Amino acid sequence: MALQDKIEPRQWQILCTAPWAVGLYIATAVGGKIQEVRELLVLGAALHRALERDLEHDLIGAVAATVLREAPIGGASGLGPGDRPALLRAVTAAGKATAQLPDGQHFRHWLLELAREIAAAERDGGWLGIGAEAMHTAEQAALAEIAEALGLLDSDCR
Repeated sequence: MALQDKIEPRQWQILCTAPWAVGLYIATAVGGKIQEVRELLVLGAALHRALERDLEHDLIGAVAATVLREAPIGGASGLGPGDRPALLRAVTAAGKATAQLPDGQHFRHWLLELAREIAAAERDGGWLGIGAEAMHTAEQAALAEIAEALGLLDSDCR
């Protein structure tokens, strides 16, 4: 029996929306459309890496496989870059949905790690890369909000 079959459909939908919501929440924290696209490409690469590590048997791999099979990413969720509060609500829902799952804590930490990776993908400010910040303060704040939404300690977002 596939892992997806062991989880109720609504809960599965929430879990599969979470990587997109986390990625888009960070990608829209600061910067323009080009930066947003580049950061979302990092999300896609991270999902592919989750599959390459042969994680399809666990929650992370199963969710990554489902997200990568669906097109467009996040299309079924109805979430878009213009509704940041809805993105954060989706992250909160994922935190709650994983509370009773055996791999739930690991999944929440993985989502936070995705957010960190996306936030670190682009340097902000400066001129031609000189004097740029490794991570914009708006992205740091978004990481803290994601950590809180997932029910993780504030220290986990650094």
